[in-house]
Amino acid sequence: MNTHLICQSITKRGRRCTMCFDMRFERTALYAHENGFPVITSSLGISRWKNMAQINDCGHRAAAPYDDLEYWDFNWRKGGGSSRMIEISKREHFYQQEYCGCAYSLRDTNNFRRSQGREPIKIGVKYYGDDEE
Repeated sequence: MNTHLICQSITKRGRRCTMCFDMRFERTALYAHENGFPVITSSLGISRWKNMAQINDCGHRAAAPYDDLEYWDFNWRKGGGSSRMIEISKREHFYQQEYCGCAYSLRDTNNFRRSQGREPIKIGVKYYGDDEE
């Protein structure tokens, strides 16, 4: 079973995730406003493990206080976007993070992996395409 799925079932894409997204989007919106950027967006929606509506709600909420700012909620998954992301990531040998990024996800994913007799995540060592070499 995929560790991302386990992590998401533990957190249920809930309040903790919304708070994290809100915090990050609010800071992004402020920076964009202060520096004259008219649009913000996020790459989080490309992941099939994330709730796109949750992400977009947070983005729209963060941009709302600024008349000069818009949140672009493009669906990066459509038209093979997820497959294209993996293709580009392998070609460019991008880092492959095996958890959502928060300390709770790392803890929960590692606990699950240990319960399955697997090694914990080693941060900074897995890259797209490594398993194909």
